[in-house]
Amino acid sequence: IEGILLHIKTNISNGKIEGMNSKLRGFTKRAFGFKTLKNLKITIFIALGKLNLTPA
Repeated sequence: IEGILLHIKTNISNGKIEGMNSKLRGFTKRAFGFKTLKNLKITIFIALGKLNLTPA
């Protein structure tokens, strides 16, 4: 109830966080082939960091 009332009062949603959480769960499911945690972190940063990887 508190969360619903707070949303009505502030009009703030946690939709973006839930979407990112869903993507992170997908990455961790695919991460079984990674040899180190560092490789998983790199994959997450590339996918969610909105990096511009086009050559200058």
